[in-house]
Amino acid sequence: MTRPQIDARLLAEFCAREAEEKKGADIVTLTVTGLTTIADYFVLCTVQSEPQMRALSAWIRKRVFEDFRVKPLTIDGESVSRWILIDFGTVLMHIMTPEMRDRYQLETLWGDAPQLKELRKLEELSGRK
Repeated sequence: MTRPQIDARLLAEFCAREAEEKKGADIVTLTVTGLTTIADYFVLCTVQSEPQMRALSAWIRKRVFEDFRVKPLTIDGESVSRWILIDFGTVLMHIMTPEMRDRYQLETLWGDAPQLKELRKLEELSGRK
C-alpha cells in the first residue's frame, strides 16, 4: 500500500491545532528541514497527566487519519514513560510531561530550527504565504 503524499507543513499545523484544541500546553512546531533527514517538522506539546497523554495521542492519530488518511509509521513510548512520539514520516509529534520536556529540552537541542510561527510571521511581512 502506497502512503499518500501530504504537505508536511499542513500536517504539522494540523497536529498543533488539534493538540491546542485538546488542551495541550506550550505547543511549539520546529522546522527541521535541512537540519535532519528524519522529519521536516517536530511538534512539541506538554500535557499534565498520563490520562491526558493517552487521550491526546489517540485523538491526534484519529484526527490525522480522518483528515489526511494517514496512519503513523510508528508510535514510541507510552503514558507511563511520560513521553509519546507519534511518527507520521515528515512530522514527528512529541507529547511530553513537563518533567520530560524540561529534562530533554528539545527546543534547545534543536536550537537552529526555526519555529513555524516565526517563519509564518516572516512570510507575512514579506508578502508571501
